[in-house]
Amino acid sequence: MRKSDKKLENEIIRRLTEVCEAMKPQLEGFVWLTHEVNYQRFPQSLLVTLVFNDEISEPALLTEFAELLPAVQAALRPILNKDLPAKQIEARREHRLH
Repeated sequence: MRKSDKKLENEIIRRLTEVCEAMKPQLEGFVWLTHEVNYQRFPQSLLVTLVFNDEISEPALLTEFAELLPAVQAALRPILNKDLPAKQIEARREHRLH
């Protein structure tokens, strides 16, 4: 990873962490988020995954996803100079052992 890629990675992590920490208390089913990226194909390769608990209903998941989507886009806008396309933001459930 080049030095410029590392700086970019740190900024993405910082901004996504801010979104995560701000939204977790507000949303019942949202657990955490993560991202992956290939800097040789940035920003087209950037994928943000929003993780929800497996007990959340489908309608609630869709509602919370709709709230998180613009927050993620706003957080990354200063880095990308545009909105991250919605197709590059996905939701998934996390199964937890009880």
